[in-house]
Amino acid sequence: MIVLYDEEYSPYCGKVRKLMDYKGLRYRRVPVPYHDKRRLLKETGQDYVPYLRDGRRGVAWTDAVDYLEEIRPEPTAYPDGLREVCKILEAWEYDWFEDRFWGLVAPFLERTFTDEVEWWNFTETWERVYGSFEEIRRNPKPVWEGLHPSLQRLEDRLRRRDFLLAGSPSAFDFAIYGNFHALAAADVRILPKYPRLRAWYRRVDGLGPR
Repeated sequence: MIVLYDEEYSPYCGKVRKLMDYKGLRYRRVPVPYHDKRRLLKETGQDYVPYLRDGRRGVAWTDAVDYLEEIRPEPTAYPDGLREVCKILEAWEYDWFEDRFWGLVAPFLERTFTDEVEWWNFTETWERVYGSFEEIRRNPKPVWEGLHPSLQRLEDRLRRRDFLLAGSPSAFDFAIYGNFHALAAADVRILPKYPRLRAWYRRVDGLGPR
């Protein structure tokens, strides 16, 4: 069985979990606290999640999708030969979209932490990047507006299809899903102005065992 070192609200962990669900792979989750990476470092030698351990083989987050494709080719995360396209779009999601989307997630996710040390570490880290969480929670509209061009493109892409690239889910679907899963963990809903994205999220969320 695969061991997944995991943070529930991490967009990339959400991506990898849902891909493993889609492929029907069994895995065991090892929770990694935001503020305490000692076990992760001791058992994996690195401090980033997700990290997969499959027997003696360790797989870093950057290689997770291709590794899962290797051990369970079907159903594929690269339908219609779209591997290279997915790689480009995954890079955009990670390097641009996720950083901006996290500015919406983090202020609301902060309220879910029950451990005071974990809460302090999380808040201290991300308020430096995005500014006052209290102010963002009071008025999240500017963040939503900054995301709107990208969200509207995703919304438009779903006009005549169930998934973002092909007739079946792709690695890009799972990458975007990870961000919306984090938003759900923060108890924030996708705005009603994006009905196709809302339906798409439910569709991807329902893939595989629950």
